[in-house]
Amino acid sequence: MSKRTFLIITIITFVVLFFTGCVKDDGSKTYITLMSVPMEATVPNGLHLDCILSITNADPNAPETPMTAQFAIFGFTNTQGEVEYYAYGEKKSVLNDQTHLQEEGFYPINFVKDGQNISVSLKEGNSPLAKVNPGTGTPENYQGELPFSFYTPTGQTGMYTFTDASGNIVYRVYAAFSGGTGNFFPANADGTMVSGSLPINKTTETTLQSQGFDAVTNLLTTPISCKEIQFIYAV
Repeated sequence: MSKRTFLIITIITFVVLFFTGCVKDDGSKTYITLMSVPMEATVPNGLHLDCILSITNADPNAPETPMTAQFAIFGFTNTQGEVEYYAYGEKKSVLNDQTHLQEEGFYPINFVKDGQNISVSLKEGNSPLAKVNPGTGTPENYQGELPFSFYTPTGQTGMYTFTDASGNIVYRVYAAFSGGTGNFFPANADGTMVSGSLPINKTTETTLQSQGFDAVTNLLTTPISCKEIQFIYAV
């Protein structure tokens, strides 16, 4: 068998397994579907909303009826200064056309948002979040040009303030973690980082300063339209 023929067979096998799911010993197939958070579900304390995605995927078997989904991306900064992302999902098994819910919750995902480019994928492990382990970092004076001209140093280590469009004082802190990771975060009035908070987002911060909190809320809760992002995973 030639290398080219072997490669084609391997690719076809992968595609078939991907779309049909992994068959268990009892003949069932199991899937995790990312979805909106149900009204009865509780968002774990310490998870912060990053954005909401509205996804449209083409269905090769029914081009006139694309597959759609809408779900929120949540996250928190862990004790290493890394952001962990999660999305709500349901894990179900299918056997003889019968569907059984196995578990549900917030599943860990890989998430990248770079301008208009967004990517999402389910992380290995397939277990819902049990507990948020938030980080707080250590305040440090930022070395370099501040990311926003409206940031005003307070004289306290790593702490900055500004006034939003509604006249409220907003606190920020540059917090560093082990390994040298550092970023600007929401802060408490005493200059400590809001535990587990997400790093400051440029668009959100400038909107808060120029338009106020309501505009930020609207920005975070307005779904971002995306195409061809997988939201059903065979596990």
